[in-house]
Formats: sequence, structure tokens, C-alpha cells
Amino acid sequence: MLPPQRPHQQMTDEQRYLFDTQGYVILKNVVPQETVVEVNKVMDWLESLAPEDLPYGSSHGKPRTESELYLANMVEAHPIFHQFINDPNVMPFIKETTLGLYRLNHAYAIYRWGSGYTYIHMSNTPLHPKATYQCLNGEMLSLTTKSVYPMRNHNAEDGCFAAIPGSHKSNFVRPWGDHPDENPPLVPVEAQPGDCIIFTEALAHGSMVNTSGRNRRTLYFCYSVGYMPDWSKYGLQFSDRFSDSLNEEQREIVRRKDC
Repeated sequence: MLPPQRPHQQMTDEQRYLFDTQGYVILKNVVPQETVVEVNKVMDWLESLAPEDLPYGSSHGKPRTESELYLANMVEAHPIFHQFINDPNVMPFIKETTLGLYRLNHAYAIYRWGSGYTYIHMSNTPLHPKATYQCLNGEMLSLTTKSVYPMRNHNAEDGCFAAIPGSHKSNFVRPWGDHPDENPPLVPVEAQPGDCIIFTEALAHGSMVNTSGRNRRTLYFCYSVGYMPDWSKYGLQFSDRFSDSLNEEQREIVRRKDC
């Protein structure tokens, strides 16, 4: 059980319905604008660093390109990111969609410029050992649920998060390619700095293509059922020092949970 340091509100019936039917919900104005400003200052600093100069525990999960910077474990780079681990606006979704057996599996940040995009991936079919969703007798189980925090420029033309609503329940293989332009039912999920998008990883998702040329910045906090192994791809494993920098509630969320 999580210690009761911070009061967590319950999901509303509307939020529960939307998450179950479309695979995602948008929470408006959950991050104060002064926090957004401070986070962007830290992201400016991290963007300026060479890979070898990044703080201990964080890394470039992929080689930096003209269109993308993928920063693995940015939550280890600066304590300003710690508050997102146990965001009371998000925890009700994580608790309810994992039967309470959850942990923070990994976290990362994406910077996007130019014509960059995230390819379309996942869906309910074929079954994925780390990304499936089901709802039975009023209980939801999402093996991985993500909270997405836009920090700058998250409109369709900026290459915002995009998804095929309801695809987390699809019984057929997605019949299109992986480029955003190849998927007719793909929907841009626009949000503003201060908002949060919560979605199940089983949803077919990716991003729109950035056509504005503006810098898009997004934070991703990824919660799995507690017994799921780390996602080691792209350097997504917390360092042995990480938990020492957290408060007790955050430390408990990062720890592996048993069934």
C-alpha cells in the first residue's frame, strides 16, 4: 500500500468511461505555469549538454539528430522532475488501471524539431507482453499506462501526440504502415503546457509530423504493473542512486511491487 502523504482524488465516472472507450484522457491545467517555466529552464540546460556531460543516471537513449533528442531518465537529472512521479492528478488512473500493483518503470523526455515524428506503434492485436489492456467486471488492467506532459508547442502542426481511439481494444491487426500519414483514423491529441495526457500503452499511438519547425518538448512517465521487468531499451533503467534522492512516497512508487 502507498503511504498516505498526499491525498489522491478518485477517477470520475466520465474519466473512467473515456479512458476505457478511447484509451486516453486529457487532464487540463494540472501543472502550474510557473512549474512549466522552471522545467523548461532545466530542459534548456540539459539540451545544451554533450552526452558525456549529462548528470549521473541520465543519457541520450538514442543518438541526437537534427529532428530529435531522446533523453532517457531525465528524472534523475534534476529534482524538479520528481514531483511528476507521484502527481496526485495521475495516481488515481495508475492505481485503477493496474489493480494497485504498479511502479514507475521508466521516464524520458523527447525534444522534437523539423520534420520529426514518432512512428505509429502498439495496438491490442497482436498481444504484447508489456502493453495489453482489458476490462472485465468493471476492473481495468493496463500493463503499462503513461502520463504525458507537454512542456512546449503541442499542437498538431508541432507533431503532437496522436492515437487511434479505441485501438487498445482492437481484435484485428492494424492494416496500415507505421508513418502517421498512412493511418486514416489517427487523431491528433492536442494539449497545452500544463496539461497531461494519460493513455494505455496498448493504444495504437505515435505522433503527428512536425511541420511547424517549432521545438516540441514532452515528458513521459511510464507506470507498469509492478512485476514487469525494466524496459532496458534506450537506456531506460534507473541508477542505483536514484531512490536516495526521492521522498518516501516517490521511493515506494519506484520500487517493484509484488502480486
